[in-house]
Amino acid sequence: MGRGIKSERLHAAIPLLMPSTITFCKLNLQKLYAKARRLDIAQWNDALDYADFIHALWNTMLTHEALKDEAQKLEAILDTGDAIELLSEVVINHRRQKLLEG
Repeated sequence: MGRGIKSERLHAAIPLLMPSTITFCKLNLQKLYAKARRLDIAQWNDALDYADFIHALWNTMLTHEALKDEAQKLEAILDTGDAIELLSEVVINHRRQKLLEG
């Protein structure tokens, strides 16, 4: 019994992110977001919806002189979509915490 002629083959391994890697990246995104707030570049813009805000914030982090090195390292570990998703979680958790505090 051999393989069929049109069988699917795996051409490259798909890397999986370990939970420890995700935790590491999320902690670093929290630090990056805190730094962005201190630099006053993580301000809400009423002209943008939430998804546009998160994408714009990530793009700013990737290009801002004080943030880009760390942001680019994180994007090399994750991909853009995962980085934006984790950044969104960080922003939402920060906003929730602020609401509970005040």
